[in-house]
Amino acid sequence: MSRTNLFLALALAVSAASACDEALDNEFGAEDDDIAFRPGGFGAGGLLLNTNALGDHPLHEINRLGKLHENVQLIAVYIKQTYKNQVTWIKLDEQWSEKGQLHGRYKDVIYKGDQFKGSRWELATYGGGAVKRTMYIHAYRFDEVDGNHKYVFGYPKDAGYGANFYTKKVQYIKETALAAACGNVNGEGIEAVVYENLRVDMGSGYVKETPDLINIACLDGGIGKAALWGYRPWDIGYYEFMGAIRTIRADYCGDGDSWTRSGTAIDLEDKWGYNTFFDPTLKTEAFFGPKGAACVTRPRRPEFQLTGVQCSGYALPDCKDAKLGDVSDGYFWTKTP
Repeated sequence: MSRTNLFLALALAVSAASACDEALDNEFGAEDDDIAFRPGGFGAGGLLLNTNALGDHPLHEINRLGKLHENVQLIAVYIKQTYKNQVTWIKLDEQWSEKGQLHGRYKDVIYKGDQFKGSRWELATYGGGAVKRTMYIHAYRFDEVDGNHKYVFGYPKDAGYGANFYTKKVQYIKETALAAACGNVNGEGIEAVVYENLRVDMGSGYVKETPDLINIACLDGGIGKAALWGYRPWDIGYYEFMGAIRTIRADYCGDGDSWTRSGTAIDLEDKWGYNTFFDPTLKTEAFFGPKGAACVTRPRRPEFQLTGVQCSGYALPDCKDAKLGDVSDGYFWTKTP
């Protein structure tokens, strides 16, 4: 199955169109009607960039060398080994991500894949409640369908950690002593992907390739969804990856504000051929790139189809009859049902 057909098959399971931001709003502690939806930055009701948190402390990126980053410092990573019911913890000499797969080294031994299941990550956080926090990898799998390494991250059921920064509640991983770092569906922690050397500004959505970072992106946020839709920075480039995130979140103005919700269907085509239109007759929404939308014909959400889209007080131009390649930095062409 080609990546394009794969993408359509996954999307059509939840939508009549060729792409859909899977609806998980009820897991954010509020129903759609209870959220004052408006574009207005991270967490203002649009599709979030990421939802990973250790209790009341957000956790998007870790410096793998132990340097303080975003008020988080990695102390150590331990691989769990069990022999004859005896558990041994092996402290890694170093850890890193390679094309979405976590790796670790102890002396001359390299660990990866399933060997990271059960691993323990000791961290220090600054701001919020607990100063020292522990994170575990509850589950790992390589998804043969979409080609992504997927992890379930969790943390101890400890009142000192507080409620999840994004869900505003504690969400337990079924039949474990762990709370889910991402969202939660039917008691199972939502998966995340990891990106190497990825820095994402959580206010503006600006992406920068930054050495020695491990970015942990939940699959219910825009950064994680990009991998599900076939876009990974090591394949298309970090600058272009920023365009993928802006496309997924309908970040028309390229300022971090999302003009869409989870569950909103779109049809998508890109310059690389990863995805092509399921229904080419649909009306153009926009052409997106790393700076946002170059033009908008029909906004993704009906709330804005009458009022239109304005950035810094100016309306974006109409795309008219443009095609891919006609628009500067227009890497993604979207249509709306």
